[in-house]
Amino acid sequence: MRALGQRATSTTTAASERRSTPRSTAARRRVVPRVGDERNDDASSSHIVALATLSTALRRVDDARRANDGARGGWIDIAGARVRLPRGARPWACAHFVGGAALGAFPDVAYDGLLTRCADETGVAIIATAYDVDLNHEKIAKACGEMYARARAEVCEREGLDARTTPTFRFGHSLGCKLVTILACEDAARGRSGGIGGVAGDGTIDMDWDEASGTAVAARPSASGSGDVAVAGHFMVAFNNADAADSVKLIEKFARELLKKRTGESGGVGADFFSSLPSLSAFAERAVKAAGLEFVPTPKETLERARTRFVSRRTRLIKFKNDDLDQNRELMEALETRFKVYPGRVDARELDFGNHLTPVYFSLDGLKLSPALEKLVGQFSLGDEEGVKRLADEFSAFIREK
Repeated sequence: MRALGQRATSTTTAASERRSTPRSTAARRRVVPRVGDERNDDASSSHIVALATLSTALRRVDDARRANDGARGGWIDIAGARVRLPRGARPWACAHFVGGAALGAFPDVAYDGLLTRCADETGVAIIATAYDVDLNHEKIAKACGEMYARARAEVCEREGLDARTTPTFRFGHSLGCKLVTILACEDAARGRSGGIGGVAGDGTIDMDWDEASGTAVAARPSASGSGDVAVAGHFMVAFNNADAADSVKLIEKFARELLKKRTGESGGVGADFFSSLPSLSAFAERAVKAAGLEFVPTPKETLERARTRFVSRRTRLIKFKNDDLDQNRELMEALETRFKVYPGRVDARELDFGNHLTPVYFSLDGLKLSPALEKLVGQFSLGDEEGVKRLADEFSAFIREK
């Protein structure tokens, strides 16, 4: 996790080499209090240290899993992406997964329970592209898309699949949904110029562009002659399109979940470290507002793109019962408008369980940790295993629908 700068009812409408997204070597922004605000000096230092410590802990867990034979549960690295193939079967399709802020940097750790189950139940190869948090979401999305295209090509070659016809599904959680939305809109932009910039068979589709309305309106044969196929569908879980200041609530939410899991436990993780995380939210929100930082594209720009350029045959939006960070309604309205002119459909499902972090489940129980890592994080599990199983069933049902 980096300092902000960021790391059922149905209704239907017709119509990042180890880190999947390349971890930018550019200087990272770090939010600090304004000079002279002595009240925040000590707190800000401890919060920045807390964030760095959490990121380091997750990275060490990732390293520990790699060092323990079999601990990665079938995850492999291909072209920088984290790939989970279905057990005992050759995949028939690929699913591009992009996780939420911070935890999305370690998708094979944070989302292991969900993605492993999805792969095994559906027979689909899960290709997860990790990323570091950054203000420029467009840059992150582009890097994720390019990483996925390369990994998908290697998976298809490795598994004997035809890259021209193997379907692609895109699967996002929280901020990952925004990144997937940006990619869906870029599919239309690529079609506008004919072809996809030489990246053949990445699951995109060429589009005709209506200059009068500024909208990609209809599919046509690929101008690139590469035999590209359309994305078969988008599965969006708890879409979040918050501005930079509001997005710190995600950090606070994660902190509360960690604290709740640690209640009554002793040893392992340092109490001072975990108890300092919730107050980070208020500090970061003040600092971001004071600095005037904003994401690219902004929330408004993202929704406008979805209204005019979103490319998908079908899209499903998933909302959990107790999720005050979900913004599916705004995306639903944008896509309903979009699919009045573009041949696709969108539906929304409101589940009777879960919260914003339901997709996140992993366990360190039984993992052989180094003494230093054992002292830092201890043995624990995070998340709701039953909720993950039910969400995987939702994904499975979506994959199997026509």
